[in-house]
Amino acid sequence: MKAVQLESYNQNIIRVLKGLKPSELHLPKPASDEVLVKITAAPCNPSDIAFMLGGYNIKKELPKVLGFEGSGIVVEAGSDPGAQALISKKVSCFTQDDGHGTWAEYFLTKKDNCIEVPGDFDMEQAACISINPFTAYGLMDLIDSNTCKTIIQTAASGQVARFIRHLALERSLHTINIVRKDKHAEQLKEEGQQYVLNLNDEDFDEKLKSMAHELNATVAFEAIGGEMTGRIFNAMPPDSKVILYGGLSSLPVSQVDSLHLIFKGKSIKGFNLNQWMANLSSEKKKSITDEIIGLVNKGNFKTNIQSRFSFDDIFDGLRQYLGNMSEGKVLFVP
Repeated sequence: MKAVQLESYNQNIIRVLKGLKPSELHLPKPASDEVLVKITAAPCNPSDIAFMLGGYNIKKELPKVLGFEGSGIVVEAGSDPGAQALISKKVSCFTQDDGHGTWAEYFLTKKDNCIEVPGDFDMEQAACISINPFTAYGLMDLIDSNTCKTIIQTAASGQVARFIRHLALERSLHTINIVRKDKHAEQLKEEGQQYVLNLNDEDFDEKLKSMAHELNATVAFEAIGGEMTGRIFNAMPPDSKVILYGGLSSLPVSQVDSLHLIFKGKSIKGFNLNQWMANLSSEKKKSITDEIIGLVNKGNFKTNIQSRFSFDDIFDGLRQYLGNMSEGKVLFVP
């Protein structure tokens, strides 16, 4: 089978990209609780980029096939009845273990790493539902709607932020949406978003502080890291918390006012999707999954797809994604 492998970690992203090319690997055989998925599409996520650089939480023994999620059809399964039941079914699939990833013609994974989707479900959308929609749900699960009236979110033109806005609207919560380009600010305003800030404006910090206090924004979902985390933290009212779920800047959190930590009851915590998912009961996980599938079908949780590339064009596809991450996902299609 054709697959895209990472041979070595490197903090220079250009060197990483130039070193990627399709390889021919042996087709794997499923163990008892595993299934073999013929991949339809697999997206690139920020976690994939961080993994290539060696800066992600997961480190694998290389070389390994890249890709943390995808979609496809189960073509073979081990002897486990649950695995056998998935044969010929359409699935969204993901991996966080030490094995190969989804940027391949075939993907071997545990049966529990597959979400069965309806027969008429859009398989490009299925490729993108295992990470971002569940991240949005997990973040919202940390909110007490009785005390929080407004959420601040960075990377507000991204996919997770779009899903957060939908879930916040259902709970009658406001969102303060932070972007870094004028065109994204205008797009959000055209969509009806009332509170939009461009972090590159000279008076950004003053505007954010005023807005956060006026709207009682006591929770922030932060995807950037670096000094951005500190700037948001410092602008928020007492008894607020910043929840860090991404590190797009690849920089350590900084600029945090220590006096706010000590005297104003503020806090910073991290969000780990895998840990949150592991703590869900099977009934709760199924309920959330069914709701996400329904929301995608209705168009409320639809992921923007900006372009599609073959594995032979992996360099061009990743360059496209890195230069236009806010425009939507880049899919790799075998």
